[in-house]
Amino acid sequence: MAGFYKETRGLFIATWVVGLGLAGCGPASEPGLEDGATGVGRQALTEGAPLTTHDASCLRLQDQNTWSTYASYLTPVGPAVGLPGVLADLNRAGPVLTGLGHPPAVGYKGGFRWNDGDMSTADWVPQALTAGVSGSTNVAIASWHYAPTTAPEKGVRISVADISDMSLSAVNYRHVLLVRPTSSGNFTIISEHGGGLAWYGNYLYMADTSDGLRVFDLTQIREVSTSATCETAIGKVGTEWCAYGYKYVLPQVSAYVVPSTITSPCRPKFSWLGKDTRGTTPVVLSGEYCNNTGTGCPYDGSTPGLGGRLYRWPVDATTNRLKTVSGSVTPERAYILNEPNVQGVAPIMTTTSTTSYWLSSTRYGGALFKVSTSASRTAYLSGNADWARMPEGMHATGSGTNLWSITEGVSGITDPALGGRVVFFADQAAVD
Repeated sequence: MAGFYKETRGLFIATWVVGLGLAGCGPASEPGLEDGATGVGRQALTEGAPLTTHDASCLRLQDQNTWSTYASYLTPVGPAVGLPGVLADLNRAGPVLTGLGHPPAVGYKGGFRWNDGDMSTADWVPQALTAGVSGSTNVAIASWHYAPTTAPEKGVRISVADISDMSLSAVNYRHVLLVRPTSSGNFTIISEHGGGLAWYGNYLYMADTSDGLRVFDLTQIREVSTSATCETAIGKVGTEWCAYGYKYVLPQVSAYVVPSTITSPCRPKFSWLGKDTRGTTPVVLSGEYCNNTGTGCPYDGSTPGLGGRLYRWPVDATTNRLKTVSGSVTPERAYILNEPNVQGVAPIMTTTSTTSYWLSSTRYGGALFKVSTSASRTAYLSGNADWARMPEGMHATGSGTNLWSITEGVSGITDPALGGRVVFFADQAAVD
Protein backbone atom coordinates (compact mmCIF):
# COMPACT_ATOMS: atom_id res chain seq x y z
CA MET A 1 0.00 0.00 0.00
CA ALA A 2 1.44 3.38 -1.00
CA GLY A 3 2.63 5.39 1.96
CA PHE A 4 2.17 2.58 4.50
CA TYR A 5 4.25 3.42 7.56
CA LYS A 6 4.78 1.75 10.88
CA GLU A 7 6.01 4.13 13.57
CA THR A 8 9.34 2.89 14.95
CA ARG A 9 11.96 5.63 14.51
CA GLY A 10 12.75 7.45 17.71
CA LEU A 11 9.21 7.28 19.01
CA PHE A 12 9.65 5.18 22.10
CA ILE A 13 8.40 6.85 25.24
CA ALA A 14 8.05 4.65 28.30
CA THR A 15 7.78 5.03 32.02
CA TRP A 16 6.15 3.50 35.04
CA VAL A 17 3.00 5.01 36.46
CA VAL A 18 3.12 4.08 40.10
CA GLY A 19 0.54 4.11 42.84
CA LEU A 20 -2.21 6.33 41.47
CA GLY A 21 -3.88 5.59 44.77
CA LEU A 22 -7.52 5.63 43.65
CA ALA A 23 -9.11 2.28 44.35
CA GLY A 24 -11.15 0.82 41.52
CA CYS A 25 -9.78 3.12 38.83
CA GLY A 26 -6.58 2.46 36.95
CA PRO A 27 -4.84 0.04 34.64
CA ALA A 28 -5.99 -3.55 34.58
CA SER A 29 -3.60 -5.86 36.40
CA GLU A 30 -0.97 -7.54 34.28
CA PRO A 31 1.12 -10.64 35.07
CA GLY A 32 4.55 -9.91 36.43
CA LEU A 33 3.78 -6.41 37.66
CA GLU A 34 4.31 -5.47 41.25
CA ASP A 35 1.33 -4.19 43.24
CA GLY A 36 -1.06 -5.97 40.92
CA ALA A 37 -4.19 -4.79 42.74
CA THR A 38 -6.57 -2.85 40.51
CA GLY A 39 -5.99 0.88 40.79
CA VAL A 40 -2.48 0.52 42.21
CA GLY A 41 -0.88 -1.38 39.33
CA ARG A 42 2.14 -0.22 37.41
CA GLN A 43 1.70 0.28 33.70
CA ALA A 44 4.40 0.83 31.10
CA LEU A 45 3.19 3.42 28.59
CA THR A 46 4.76 3.21 25.14
CA GLU A 47 3.80 5.38 22.19
CA GLY A 48 2.21 3.28 19.46
CA ALA A 49 1.56 0.30 21.74
CA PRO A 50 -1.83 -1.50 21.65
CA LEU A 51 -4.76 -0.03 23.51
CA THR A 52 -4.64 -0.94 27.20
CA THR A 53 -7.81 -1.92 29.06
CA HIS A 54 -8.54 0.62 31.79
CA ASP A 55 -10.59 0.14 34.95
CA ALA A 56 -13.05 3.05 35.01
CA SER A 57 -15.37 1.72 37.69
CA CYS A 58 -14.71 4.84 39.78
CA LEU A 59 -16.28 7.06 37.12
CA ARG A 60 -19.88 8.06 36.46
CA LEU A 61 -21.88 10.85 34.86
CA GLN A 62 -24.98 12.36 36.43
CA ASP A 63 -27.92 13.48 34.28
CA GLN A 64 -28.70 17.12 35.15
CA ASN A 65 -32.28 16.34 34.07
CA THR A 66 -33.17 19.74 32.65
CA TRP A 67 -34.90 18.18 29.61
CA SER A 68 -38.37 19.57 30.21
CA THR A 69 -37.28 22.75 32.01
CA TYR A 70 -34.94 23.95 29.27
CA ALA A 71 -37.48 23.10 26.57
CA SER A 72 -40.13 25.17 28.33
CA TYR A 73 -37.73 28.12 28.66
CA LEU A 74 -37.56 28.34 24.85
CA THR A 75 -41.33 28.38 24.26
CA PRO A 76 -41.66 32.21 24.28
CA VAL A 77 -38.91 32.51 21.66
CA GLY A 78 -41.26 31.23 18.98
CA PRO A 79 -42.02 28.03 17.10
CA ALA A 80 -39.24 25.50 16.63
CA VAL A 81 -38.21 25.03 12.99
CA GLY A 82 -35.95 22.07 13.76
CA LEU A 83 -33.20 20.72 11.55
CA PRO A 84 -35.49 20.53 8.47
CA GLY A 85 -36.07 24.27 8.73
CA VAL A 86 -32.34 24.97 8.64
CA LEU A 87 -31.76 22.55 5.75
CA ALA A 88 -34.38 24.43 3.75
CA ASP A 89 -32.53 27.71 4.37
CA LEU A 90 -28.82 27.00 3.74
CA ASN A 91 -27.07 30.24 2.82
CA ARG A 92 -23.39 29.41 2.17
CA ALA A 93 -21.65 27.36 -0.49
CA GLY A 94 -18.46 25.38 0.05
CA PRO A 95 -16.73 24.40 -3.21
CA VAL A 96 -16.28 20.67 -3.73
CA LEU A 97 -12.62 19.65 -3.88
CA THR A 98 -11.46 18.59 -7.33
CA GLY A 99 -8.29 17.59 -9.16
CA LEU A 100 -5.17 18.18 -7.09
CA GLY A 101 -6.86 20.75 -4.86
CA HIS A 102 -7.41 18.45 -1.92
CA PRO A 103 -5.37 17.17 1.00
CA PRO A 104 -3.32 14.03 0.42
CA ALA A 105 -4.92 11.00 2.07
CA VAL A 106 -4.72 7.27 1.50
CA GLY A 107 -8.03 6.21 -0.05
CA TYR A 108 -9.17 9.80 -0.66
CA LYS A 109 -12.60 9.93 -2.33
CA GLY A 110 -13.91 13.51 -2.04
CA GLY A 111 -14.65 16.52 0.11
CA PHE A 112 -15.33 20.23 0.25
CA ARG A 113 -13.84 23.40 1.63
CA TRP A 114 -15.65 26.28 3.32
CA ASN A 115 -16.42 29.55 1.56
CA ASP A 116 -13.65 32.14 1.34
CA GLY A 117 -14.63 33.98 4.52
CA ASP A 118 -14.73 30.80 6.60
CA MET A 119 -11.44 29.59 5.14
CA SER A 120 -9.60 32.70 6.27
CA THR A 121 -11.34 33.89 9.45
CA ALA A 122 -9.22 33.88 12.59
CA ASP A 123 -12.28 34.31 14.82
CA TRP A 124 -13.67 30.80 14.38
CA VAL A 125 -11.75 27.51 14.26
CA PRO A 126 -13.21 24.15 13.04
CA GLN A 127 -13.11 21.31 15.58
CA ALA A 128 -15.53 18.39 15.57
CA LEU A 129 -17.49 16.42 13.00
CA THR A 130 -20.48 14.09 13.10
CA ALA A 131 -23.03 13.02 10.50
CA GLY A 132 -26.48 11.55 10.07
CA VAL A 133 -29.69 11.68 8.08
CA SER A 134 -32.60 14.13 8.29
CA GLY A 135 -35.52 12.90 6.20
CA SER A 136 -33.87 12.05 2.87
CA THR A 137 -30.92 14.42 3.36
CA ASN A 138 -27.45 13.27 4.33
CA VAL A 139 -26.10 15.84 6.77
CA ALA A 140 -22.68 16.66 8.20
CA ILE A 141 -22.49 18.77 11.35
CA ALA A 142 -19.24 20.50 12.25
CA SER A 143 -18.41 22.58 15.32
CA TRP A 144 -16.33 25.76 15.52
CA HIS A 145 -15.00 27.44 18.64
CA TYR A 146 -14.67 31.19 18.96
CA ALA A 147 -11.06 32.26 19.26
CA PRO A 148 -10.60 36.03 19.00
CA THR A 149 -8.62 38.02 21.53
CA THR A 150 -11.35 40.63 21.97
CA ALA A 151 -14.76 40.46 23.64
CA PRO A 152 -17.50 39.47 23.48
CA GLU A 153 -17.21 35.70 23.75
CA LYS A 154 -19.54 33.97 21.27
CA GLY A 155 -19.01 30.38 22.36
CA VAL A 156 -19.59 27.57 19.87
CA ARG A 157 -21.34 27.42 16.54
CA ILE A 158 -22.12 24.47 14.30
CA SER A 159 -22.24 24.20 10.53
CA VAL A 160 -25.12 22.20 9.07
CA ALA A 161 -24.07 20.92 5.62
CA ASP A 162 -26.03 18.99 2.98
CA ILE A 163 -23.67 16.25 1.77
CA SER A 164 -26.30 14.23 -0.10
CA ASP A 165 -24.64 14.68 -3.51
CA MET A 166 -20.88 15.14 -3.47
CA SER A 167 -20.79 15.19 -7.29
CA LEU A 168 -22.16 18.73 -7.32
CA SER A 169 -19.90 21.76 -7.59
CA ALA A 170 -20.54 22.91 -4.02
CA VAL A 171 -21.90 21.82 -0.64
CA ASN A 172 -24.50 24.16 0.82
CA TYR A 173 -24.33 24.88 4.56
CA ARG A 174 -25.36 27.32 7.30
CA HIS A 175 -23.95 28.26 10.71
CA VAL A 176 -26.14 27.90 13.81
CA LEU A 177 -25.20 29.27 17.25
CA LEU A 178 -25.36 26.93 20.25
CA VAL A 179 -27.12 28.41 23.29
CA ARG A 180 -28.11 27.46 26.83
CA PRO A 181 -31.54 28.52 28.16
CA THR A 182 -31.22 30.56 31.35
CA SER A 183 -34.84 31.48 32.16
CA SER A 184 -38.20 31.67 30.45
CA GLY A 185 -37.63 33.37 27.10
CA ASN A 186 -33.91 33.89 27.52
CA PHE A 187 -30.63 32.17 26.72
CA THR A 188 -26.88 32.70 26.58
CA ILE A 189 -23.85 31.33 24.73
CA ILE A 190 -22.09 28.00 25.34
CA SER A 191 -18.64 29.01 26.56
CA GLU A 192 -16.82 25.79 25.64
CA HIS A 193 -14.24 24.54 23.17
CA GLY A 194 -16.69 22.39 21.19
CA GLY A 195 -14.02 19.76 20.60
CA GLY A 196 -16.34 16.78 20.09
CA LEU A 197 -19.76 15.94 18.61
CA ALA A 198 -21.89 12.78 18.36
CA TRP A 199 -25.37 12.66 16.79
CA TYR A 200 -28.03 10.17 17.89
CA GLY A 201 -31.66 10.62 16.85
CA ASN A 202 -32.73 14.18 17.66
CA TYR A 203 -29.85 14.70 20.09
CA LEU A 204 -26.48 16.27 19.40
CA TYR A 205 -23.91 15.50 22.10
CA MET A 206 -21.04 17.94 22.60
CA ALA A 207 -17.91 17.53 24.71
CA ASP A 208 -17.73 19.76 27.78
CA THR A 209 -14.00 19.67 28.43
CA SER A 210 -13.99 19.83 32.24
CA ASP A 211 -17.36 18.37 33.14
CA GLY A 212 -18.82 15.81 30.72
CA LEU A 213 -21.35 15.95 27.88
CA ARG A 214 -23.85 18.63 26.90
CA VAL A 215 -26.93 17.60 24.93
CA PHE A 216 -28.77 19.69 22.32
CA ASP A 217 -32.16 18.92 20.76
CA LEU A 218 -32.19 19.34 16.97
CA THR A 219 -35.99 19.55 16.96
CA GLN A 220 -35.76 22.69 19.11
CA ILE A 221 -33.78 24.86 16.66
CA ARG A 222 -35.38 28.29 16.62
CA GLU A 223 -35.21 31.31 14.34
CA VAL A 224 -34.15 34.60 15.96
CA SER A 225 -33.67 38.18 14.79
CA THR A 226 -30.86 39.29 12.48
CA SER A 227 -31.41 43.03 13.02
CA ALA A 228 -28.55 45.48 13.49
CA THR A 229 -29.20 45.42 17.24
CA CYS A 230 -28.70 41.67 17.32
CA GLU A 231 -25.29 41.78 15.64
CA THR A 232 -23.73 42.52 19.05
CA ALA A 233 -26.21 40.95 21.46
CA ILE A 234 -27.28 37.58 22.86
CA GLY A 235 -30.64 36.60 24.37
CA LYS A 236 -33.72 38.76 24.84
CA VAL A 237 -33.20 42.43 23.88
CA GLY A 238 -36.40 44.48 24.05
CA THR A 239 -38.88 42.64 21.85
CA GLU A 240 -36.20 40.70 19.94
CA TRP A 241 -34.23 37.55 20.54
CA CYS A 242 -30.61 37.87 19.44
CA ALA A 243 -27.72 35.52 18.70
CA TYR A 244 -24.88 37.79 17.52
CA GLY A 245 -26.43 38.03 14.09
CA TYR A 246 -27.02 34.31 13.55
CA LYS A 247 -30.50 33.50 12.23
CA TYR A 248 -30.88 30.21 14.12
CA VAL A 249 -30.03 28.93 17.59
CA LEU A 250 -29.72 25.34 18.80
CA PRO A 251 -30.57 25.10 22.51
CA GLN A 252 -29.08 22.81 25.11
CA VAL A 253 -31.66 20.55 26.77
CA SER A 254 -29.58 18.76 29.40
CA ALA A 255 -26.09 17.60 30.34
CA TYR A 256 -24.33 14.60 31.83
CA VAL A 257 -21.71 15.81 34.31
CA VAL A 258 -19.01 14.23 36.45
CA PRO A 259 -19.93 14.79 40.12
CA SER A 260 -17.60 17.20 41.91
CA THR A 261 -16.69 14.45 44.38
CA ILE A 262 -14.90 12.56 41.60
CA THR A 263 -11.42 14.02 41.26
CA SER A 264 -8.20 13.41 39.35
CA PRO A 265 -6.99 10.95 38.16
CA CYS A 266 -10.41 9.25 38.03
CA ARG A 267 -11.99 12.44 36.66
CA PRO A 268 -11.21 12.62 32.93
CA LYS A 269 -11.20 15.41 30.38
CA PHE A 270 -13.76 15.38 27.57
CA SER A 271 -11.74 16.64 24.63
CA TRP A 272 -13.41 14.85 21.72
CA LEU A 273 -16.34 12.55 20.95
CA GLY A 274 -17.33 9.85 18.48
CA LYS A 275 -20.25 7.63 17.58
CA ASP A 276 -20.07 3.82 17.61
CA THR A 277 -22.99 1.58 16.62
CA ARG A 278 -21.08 -1.69 16.72
CA GLY A 279 -21.99 -4.33 19.27
CA THR A 280 -25.31 -4.77 21.03
CA THR A 281 -25.51 -1.23 22.41
CA PRO A 282 -24.70 2.03 20.60
CA VAL A 283 -22.28 4.28 22.48
CA VAL A 284 -20.96 7.81 22.63
CA LEU A 285 -17.18 7.66 22.60
CA SER A 286 -15.29 10.27 24.61
CA GLY A 287 -11.59 10.82 25.01
CA GLU A 288 -8.76 13.00 26.21
CA TYR A 289 -6.35 15.22 24.32
CA CYS A 290 -2.91 15.43 25.90
CA ASN A 291 0.60 16.12 24.68
CA ASN A 292 4.12 16.21 26.03
CA THR A 293 4.57 20.00 25.84
CA GLY A 294 2.24 21.29 28.53
CA THR A 295 -1.25 19.86 28.01
CA GLY A 296 -1.28 16.85 30.27
CA CYS A 297 -3.98 14.34 31.10
CA PRO A 298 -4.99 13.23 34.62
CA TYR A 299 -3.53 9.77 34.06
CA ASP A 300 -0.25 10.90 32.46
CA GLY A 301 1.86 10.69 35.58
CA SER A 302 5.46 11.07 34.43
CA THR A 303 4.61 10.06 30.85
CA PRO A 304 3.34 13.30 29.31
CA GLY A 305 1.06 12.80 26.35
CA LEU A 306 0.42 9.06 26.48
CA GLY A 307 -2.12 8.75 29.29
CA GLY A 308 -5.18 9.85 27.33
CA ARG A 309 -8.18 7.58 27.85
CA LEU A 310 -11.08 6.47 25.64
CA TYR A 311 -14.51 5.81 27.20
CA ARG A 312 -17.63 4.09 25.83
CA TRP A 313 -20.90 5.59 27.18
CA PRO A 314 -23.97 3.40 26.45
CA VAL A 315 -26.93 4.94 24.62
CA ASP A 316 -30.56 3.82 24.97
CA ALA A 317 -31.48 3.00 21.36
CA THR A 318 -35.14 3.87 22.06
CA THR A 319 -34.69 7.33 23.60
CA ASN A 320 -31.22 8.18 22.20
CA ARG A 321 -30.27 9.39 25.68
CA LEU A 322 -27.49 7.79 27.71
CA LYS A 323 -28.50 4.71 29.67
CA THR A 324 -28.88 5.72 33.30
CA VAL A 325 -29.59 3.96 36.58
CA SER A 326 -31.04 6.36 39.16
CA GLY A 327 -29.85 9.23 36.99
CA SER A 328 -26.25 7.99 36.66
CA VAL A 329 -24.43 6.45 33.73
CA THR A 330 -21.17 4.52 33.86
CA PRO A 331 -18.84 3.72 30.95
CA GLU A 332 -19.25 0.20 29.67
CA ARG A 333 -15.55 0.03 28.82
CA ALA A 334 -12.42 2.21 28.81
CA TYR A 335 -8.94 2.13 27.29
CA ILE A 336 -5.62 3.92 27.69
CA LEU A 337 -4.72 5.20 24.22
CA ASN A 338 -0.90 5.17 24.31
CA GLU A 339 -1.08 7.99 21.72
CA PRO A 340 -0.45 11.75 22.09
CA ASN A 341 -2.26 14.71 20.53
CA VAL A 342 -5.47 12.80 19.77
CA GLN A 343 -8.22 15.02 18.33
CA GLY A 344 -10.93 12.57 17.22
CA VAL A 345 -12.08 8.98 17.04
CA ALA A 346 -14.08 6.73 14.74
CA PRO A 347 -14.93 3.03 15.01
CA ILE A 348 -13.57 0.60 12.45
CA MET A 349 -16.92 -0.42 10.98
CA THR A 350 -15.70 -3.44 9.04
CA THR A 351 -15.71 -5.42 12.29
CA THR A 352 -18.30 -5.90 15.03
CA SER A 353 -15.54 -5.99 17.62
CA THR A 354 -15.39 -2.92 19.85
CA THR A 355 -11.63 -3.18 20.40
CA SER A 356 -10.38 -1.29 17.30
CA TYR A 357 -10.57 2.38 16.27
CA TRP A 358 -9.16 5.11 14.10
CA LEU A 359 -7.69 8.10 15.92
CA SER A 360 -6.98 11.45 14.30
CA SER A 361 -3.99 13.24 15.75
CA THR A 362 -2.02 16.43 15.24
CA ARG A 363 1.13 14.50 16.17
CA TYR A 364 3.76 14.98 13.41
CA GLY A 365 1.62 17.77 11.92
CA GLY A 366 -1.22 15.36 11.20
CA ALA A 367 -1.83 11.63 11.36
CA LEU A 368 -4.42 8.89 11.23
CA PHE A 369 -3.70 6.01 13.61
CA LYS A 370 -5.35 2.61 13.34
CA VAL A 371 -5.30 1.16 16.87
CA SER A 372 -6.58 -1.92 18.66
CA THR A 373 -6.08 -3.95 21.81
CA SER A 374 -4.20 -6.66 19.92
CA ALA A 375 -1.59 -4.90 17.78
CA SER A 376 0.69 -1.88 17.67
CA ARG A 377 -0.65 1.05 15.70
CA THR A 378 -0.56 1.57 11.96
CA ALA A 379 0.16 5.21 11.15
CA TYR A 380 -0.74 7.31 8.11
CA LEU A 381 1.24 10.55 8.33
CA SER A 382 0.73 13.89 6.63
CA GLY A 383 4.50 14.12 6.20
CA ASN A 384 4.33 11.04 3.98
CA ALA A 385 1.34 12.43 2.05
CA ASP A 386 -0.80 9.71 3.69
CA TRP A 387 -3.21 11.99 5.57
CA ALA A 388 -4.33 15.59 5.93
CA ARG A 389 -2.57 18.16 8.07
CA MET A 390 -4.14 19.16 11.41
CA PRO A 391 -7.04 16.64 11.42
CA GLU A 392 -9.73 16.93 14.09
CA GLY A 393 -13.07 15.10 14.47
CA MET A 394 -14.09 12.03 12.45
CA HIS A 395 -17.18 10.05 11.47
CA ALA A 396 -17.32 6.52 10.02
CA THR A 397 -20.40 5.61 8.01
CA GLY A 398 -22.24 2.61 9.37
CA SER A 399 -22.03 0.81 6.02
CA GLY A 400 -18.26 0.58 6.42
CA THR A 401 -17.76 2.62 3.26
CA ASN A 402 -16.48 6.11 4.09
CA LEU A 403 -14.35 7.66 6.81
CA TRP A 404 -15.03 11.39 7.11
CA SER A 405 -12.71 13.91 8.78
CA ILE A 406 -12.47 17.65 9.33
CA THR A 407 -9.29 19.69 9.57
CA GLU A 408 -8.58 22.67 11.77
CA GLY A 409 -6.39 24.25 9.13
CA VAL A 410 -2.80 25.38 9.31
CA SER A 411 -2.58 29.00 10.42
CA GLY A 412 -2.46 31.40 7.48
CA ILE A 413 -2.98 28.71 4.81
CA THR A 414 -6.17 28.60 2.73
CA ASP A 415 -5.09 26.19 -0.04
CA PRO A 416 -6.87 22.86 0.70
CA ALA A 417 -3.94 20.89 -0.73
CA LEU A 418 -1.43 22.54 1.61
CA GLY A 419 -3.32 22.56 4.90
CA GLY A 420 -6.37 24.78 4.41
CA ARG A 421 -9.61 23.91 6.22
CA VAL A 422 -11.53 21.04 4.62
CA VAL A 423 -14.08 18.30 5.25
CA PHE A 424 -13.14 15.14 3.34
CA PHE A 425 -13.79 11.42 3.19
CA ALA A 426 -11.70 8.38 2.37
CA ASP A 427 -12.36 4.73 1.65
CA GLN A 428 -12.49 2.87 4.98
CA ALA A 429 -11.02 -0.26 3.42
CA ALA A 430 -7.94 1.66 2.25
CA VAL A 431 -6.91 2.48 5.81
CA ASP A 432 -8.16 -0.70 7.47
